[in-house]
Amino acid sequence: MTAAGEERRVQEAVRRHARTRAFTEAEDAISAVLSDPRVQEARDRVEAAETELGRELCGHFQPFQDRYDQAVAEGDADGLAGLCAGKHGH
Repeated sequence: MTAAGEERRVQEAVRRHARTRAFTEAEDAISAVLSDPRVQEARDRVEAAETELGRELCGHFQPFQDRYDQAVAEGDADGLAGLCAGKHGH
């Protein structure tokens, strides 16, 4: 192998090692942050809020879901297009 080829091989190995080390360090940092009790508590609060909002919105959007389900079952493309009164229904 030529000197230039050997140098290129070493540089590639160094790049791979640096990339692997950077990913390992990032994964360690992410794991440390996610395992923090305050982060877990915040995640639990966000999930509870999302669940509550989902329940509140379910009643509002259920008629759209029902019409969608019926249009899909019947293969009604015009019905699907007309579900949304906004830009999609035009």
